[in-house]
Amino acid sequence: MNHSDLVPKYLHGHGTEIGAFKTPIPGIKPIYVDRFAEYANERTLAEYYGDACDLPFHESSLDYVATSHVLEHVANPYRALWEWVRVLRHKGIIYMVVPHRQATFDRQRPLTTVEHMIADFHANVTQCDGTHIDDFVYGVDWQTFSPGTSAGETPEAQRKLAEAYRHATSHNSEINIHFHTFEPATLRSLVDEGNKRALWPARIETLTVIENFPSDNPNGILLVGKVLKPLSARVRTLLAPKGLKSGAKKFN
Repeated sequence: MNHSDLVPKYLHGHGTEIGAFKTPIPGIKPIYVDRFAEYANERTLAEYYGDACDLPFHESSLDYVATSHVLEHVANPYRALWEWVRVLRHKGIIYMVVPHRQATFDRQRPLTTVEHMIADFHANVTQCDGTHIDDFVYGVDWQTFSPGTSAGETPEAQRKLAEAYRHATSHNSEINIHFHTFEPATLRSLVDEGNKRALWPARIETLTVIENFPSDNPNGILLVGKVLKPLSARVRTLLAPKGLKSGAKKFN
Protein backbone atom coordinates (compact mmCIF):
# COMPACT_ATOMS: atom_id res chain seq x y z
CA MET A 1 0.00 0.00 0.00
CA ASN A 2 1.42 3.37 -1.08
CA HIS A 3 0.33 7.00 -1.03
CA SER A 4 -0.98 6.62 -4.57
CA ASP A 5 -3.53 4.10 -3.30
CA LEU A 6 -4.87 6.33 -0.54
CA VAL A 7 -4.39 9.99 -1.47
CA PRO A 8 -7.21 9.95 -4.09
CA LYS A 9 -9.56 8.51 -1.46
CA TYR A 10 -8.83 10.86 1.43
CA LEU A 11 -7.10 14.08 0.37
CA HIS A 12 -9.36 16.45 -1.55
CA GLY A 13 -9.92 20.18 -1.60
CA HIS A 14 -7.81 22.72 0.22
CA GLY A 15 -5.20 21.47 2.65
CA THR A 16 -1.72 21.80 4.03
CA GLU A 17 1.32 19.57 4.34
CA ILE A 18 3.60 20.29 7.28
CA GLY A 19 7.35 19.73 7.05
CA ALA A 20 7.53 18.20 3.58
CA PHE A 21 11.10 19.47 3.10
CA LYS A 22 12.02 18.00 -0.33
CA THR A 23 9.97 14.79 -0.22
CA PRO A 24 6.30 15.80 -0.31
CA ILE A 25 3.43 13.36 -0.18
CA PRO A 26 2.71 12.68 -3.87
CA GLY A 27 -0.62 13.43 -5.51
CA ILE A 28 -1.65 16.55 -3.56
CA LYS A 29 -1.29 20.30 -4.12
CA PRO A 30 -1.38 21.71 -0.60
CA ILE A 31 -0.11 24.90 0.94
CA TYR A 32 3.30 23.83 2.20
CA VAL A 33 4.30 25.08 5.63
CA ASP A 34 7.47 24.50 7.61
CA ARG A 35 9.40 25.86 10.55
CA PHE A 36 12.33 26.46 8.22
CA ALA A 37 12.73 28.15 4.86
CA GLU A 38 15.97 26.19 4.53
CA TYR A 39 17.11 22.99 6.22
CA ALA A 40 20.53 21.32 5.96
CA ASN A 41 21.54 24.06 3.52
CA GLU A 42 18.71 23.19 1.17
CA ARG A 43 15.56 25.11 0.40
CA THR A 44 12.36 23.54 1.71
CA LEU A 45 9.10 23.49 -0.25
CA ALA A 46 7.45 25.74 2.31
CA GLU A 47 5.56 28.79 1.14
CA TYR A 48 4.68 29.93 4.65
CA TYR A 49 6.04 29.58 8.15
CA GLY A 50 4.01 27.02 10.05
CA ASP A 51 4.76 24.93 13.09
CA ALA A 52 2.91 21.67 13.74
CA CYS A 53 1.59 23.34 16.90
CA ASP A 54 0.98 26.78 15.37
CA LEU A 55 -0.43 26.85 11.84
CA PRO A 56 -1.11 30.09 9.90
CA PHE A 57 -4.76 29.27 9.11
CA HIS A 58 -8.08 30.40 10.51
CA GLU A 59 -10.27 27.97 12.39
CA SER A 60 -12.13 25.40 10.27
CA SER A 61 -10.38 26.50 7.07
CA LEU A 62 -8.92 23.29 5.64
CA ASP A 63 -10.10 19.99 4.22
CA TYR A 64 -6.96 18.11 5.27
CA VAL A 65 -3.73 18.28 7.24
CA ALA A 66 -1.03 15.94 5.95
CA THR A 67 2.32 15.06 7.52
CA SER A 68 4.97 12.42 6.96
CA HIS A 69 7.69 11.75 9.54
CA VAL A 70 6.95 14.97 11.40
CA LEU A 71 5.08 14.11 14.61
CA GLU A 72 8.10 12.35 16.14
CA HIS A 73 9.94 15.69 15.93
CA VAL A 74 7.21 17.41 17.93
CA ALA A 75 7.86 17.57 21.67
CA ASN A 76 4.13 17.95 22.38
CA PRO A 77 2.16 15.66 20.02
CA TYR A 78 -1.21 16.35 21.64
CA ARG A 79 -0.71 20.09 21.20
CA ALA A 80 -0.09 19.43 17.51
CA LEU A 81 -3.24 17.35 17.17
CA TRP A 82 -5.22 20.06 18.97
CA GLU A 83 -3.97 22.57 16.40
CA TRP A 84 -4.80 20.30 13.47
CA VAL A 85 -8.33 19.87 14.80
CA ARG A 86 -8.62 23.66 15.09
CA VAL A 87 -7.79 24.39 11.45
CA LEU A 88 -9.80 21.52 9.96
CA ARG A 89 -13.40 21.78 8.87
CA HIS A 90 -16.04 19.35 10.09
CA LYS A 91 -15.19 16.01 8.47
CA GLY A 92 -11.70 17.24 7.62
CA ILE A 93 -8.94 14.65 7.32
CA ILE A 94 -5.77 14.09 9.34
CA TYR A 95 -3.34 12.04 7.25
CA MET A 96 -0.16 11.34 9.17
CA VAL A 97 2.76 8.99 8.81
CA VAL A 98 5.11 8.41 11.74
CA PRO A 99 8.20 6.17 11.85
CA HIS A 100 7.62 2.67 13.19
CA ARG A 101 9.97 2.29 16.16
CA GLN A 102 10.94 -1.25 15.15
CA ALA A 103 11.80 -0.26 11.57
CA THR A 104 14.06 2.76 12.19
CA PHE A 105 17.11 3.78 14.17
CA ASP A 106 14.74 4.18 17.14
CA ARG A 107 14.35 0.39 17.44
CA GLN A 108 16.44 0.14 20.62
CA ARG A 109 14.74 3.03 22.40
CA PRO A 110 11.84 2.53 24.82
CA LEU A 111 8.35 3.00 23.45
CA THR A 112 6.83 6.32 24.49
CA THR A 113 3.63 5.85 26.46
CA VAL A 114 0.47 7.77 25.76
CA GLU A 115 0.39 8.82 29.42
CA HIS A 116 3.76 10.49 28.93
CA MET A 117 2.47 12.45 25.93
CA ILE A 118 -0.66 13.47 27.85
CA ALA A 119 1.58 14.75 30.66
CA ASP A 120 3.58 16.74 28.10
CA PHE A 121 0.34 18.30 26.86
CA HIS A 122 -0.78 19.38 30.33
CA ALA A 123 2.71 20.69 31.10
CA ASN A 124 2.69 22.70 27.84
CA VAL A 125 6.04 21.20 26.82
CA THR A 126 7.85 23.00 23.99
CA GLN A 127 10.62 22.20 21.52
CA CYS A 128 13.09 23.35 24.18
CA ASP A 129 12.36 20.28 26.29
CA GLY A 130 15.50 18.31 27.14
CA THR A 131 13.81 15.29 28.71
CA HIS A 132 14.62 12.92 25.83
CA ILE A 133 18.15 14.04 24.99
CA ASP A 134 19.95 11.06 26.55
CA ASP A 135 17.24 8.65 25.44
CA PHE A 136 17.71 9.83 21.86
CA VAL A 137 21.48 10.31 21.70
CA TYR A 138 22.44 7.11 23.53
CA GLY A 139 19.40 5.04 22.56
CA VAL A 140 19.33 5.18 18.77
CA ASP A 141 21.14 2.64 16.62
CA TRP A 142 24.17 4.69 15.60
CA GLN A 143 25.09 2.37 12.74
CA THR A 144 21.82 3.46 11.11
CA PHE A 145 21.59 7.00 12.53
CA SER A 146 25.14 7.97 11.53
CA PRO A 147 26.62 5.29 9.26
CA GLY A 148 29.71 7.41 8.64
CA THR A 149 30.64 7.27 12.33
CA SER A 150 32.76 4.24 13.23
CA ALA A 151 32.16 2.21 16.39
CA GLY A 152 35.32 3.68 17.91
CA GLU A 153 34.20 7.23 17.15
CA THR A 154 30.64 6.77 18.40
CA PRO A 155 31.11 7.47 22.16
CA GLU A 156 32.76 10.84 21.50
CA ALA A 157 30.17 11.72 18.85
CA GLN A 158 27.40 10.90 21.31
CA ARG A 159 29.00 13.00 24.04
CA LYS A 160 29.36 16.03 21.77
CA LEU A 161 25.82 15.74 20.43
CA ALA A 162 24.29 15.39 23.90
CA GLU A 163 26.36 18.34 25.10
CA ALA A 164 25.16 20.50 22.19
CA TYR A 165 21.52 19.63 22.84
CA ARG A 166 21.86 20.30 26.58
CA HIS A 167 23.53 23.63 25.89
CA ALA A 168 20.65 24.60 23.59
CA THR A 169 17.89 23.66 26.01
CA SER A 170 19.67 25.31 28.94
CA HIS A 171 19.46 28.56 26.95
CA ASN A 172 15.80 27.97 26.10
CA SER A 173 16.63 27.15 22.48
CA GLU A 174 14.75 24.58 20.42
CA ILE A 175 16.21 21.22 19.48
CA ASN A 176 15.32 18.88 16.62
CA ILE A 177 15.28 15.22 17.67
CA HIS A 178 12.92 12.28 17.66
CA PHE A 179 11.29 13.19 20.97
CA HIS A 180 8.92 10.21 20.95
CA THR A 181 8.68 6.71 19.50
CA PHE A 182 5.59 5.07 18.03
CA GLU A 183 4.12 1.70 17.20
CA PRO A 184 0.67 1.04 15.70
CA ALA A 185 -1.08 0.39 19.03
CA THR A 186 0.27 3.56 20.63
CA LEU A 187 -0.65 5.64 17.61
CA ARG A 188 -4.23 4.37 17.84
CA SER A 189 -4.24 5.01 21.58
CA LEU A 190 -2.93 8.52 21.03
CA VAL A 191 -6.16 9.36 19.22
CA ASP A 192 -8.46 7.24 21.37
CA GLU A 193 -7.23 8.73 24.64
CA GLY A 194 -7.35 12.25 23.24
CA ASN A 195 -11.02 11.69 22.40
CA LYS A 196 -11.75 10.05 25.75
CA ARG A 197 -10.14 12.85 27.76
CA ALA A 198 -11.54 15.64 25.54
CA LEU A 199 -8.10 17.04 24.80
CA TRP A 200 -9.51 18.77 21.70
CA PRO A 201 -12.92 20.34 21.01
CA ALA A 202 -14.06 17.62 18.60
CA ARG A 203 -13.76 13.88 18.01
CA ILE A 204 -11.24 12.23 15.72
CA GLU A 205 -12.64 9.10 14.10
CA THR A 206 -9.81 6.76 13.12
CA LEU A 207 -10.53 5.55 9.59
CA THR A 208 -7.49 3.35 9.05
CA VAL A 209 -4.09 2.48 10.50
CA ILE A 210 -1.56 0.81 8.19
CA GLU A 211 1.87 -0.34 9.34
CA ASN A 212 4.92 -0.93 7.15
CA PHE A 213 3.80 2.09 5.14
CA PRO A 214 4.46 2.95 2.39
CA SER A 215 5.34 -0.40 0.87
CA ASP A 216 8.14 1.08 -1.24
CA ASN A 217 9.83 2.31 1.98
CA PRO A 218 8.08 0.35 4.75
CA ASN A 219 9.43 2.11 7.81
CA GLY A 220 6.29 3.99 8.83
CA ILE A 221 2.77 3.80 10.20
CA LEU A 222 -0.08 5.67 8.53
CA LEU A 223 -3.09 6.87 10.49
CA VAL A 224 -5.99 8.52 8.72
CA GLY A 225 -8.56 10.23 10.89
CA LYS A 226 -11.72 12.24 10.29
CA VAL A 227 -12.42 15.26 12.51
CA LEU A 228 -16.04 15.48 13.65
CA LYS A 229 -16.91 18.85 15.15
CA PRO A 230 -19.95 19.62 17.30
CA LEU A 231 -22.78 21.60 15.76
CA SER A 232 -21.98 24.64 17.90
CA ALA A 233 -18.47 24.81 16.45
CA ARG A 234 -19.76 24.43 12.90
CA VAL A 235 -22.28 27.25 13.38
CA ARG A 236 -19.73 29.53 15.03
CA THR A 237 -17.35 29.33 12.08
CA LEU A 238 -19.93 29.80 9.30
CA LEU A 239 -19.22 33.52 9.01
CA ALA A 240 -15.70 33.47 10.43
CA PRO A 241 -12.64 34.27 8.29
CA LYS A 242 -11.26 31.40 6.24
CA GLY A 243 -7.92 30.49 4.75
CA LEU A 244 -4.57 31.98 5.74
CA LYS A 245 -4.42 34.46 8.58
CA SER A 246 -3.64 38.02 7.53
CA GLY A 247 -0.37 37.93 9.45
CA ALA A 248 0.86 34.67 7.93
CA LYS A 249 4.63 34.79 7.40
CA LYS A 250 5.48 34.10 3.78
CA PHE A 251 8.92 32.81 2.89
CA ASN A 252 10.60 34.74 0.09
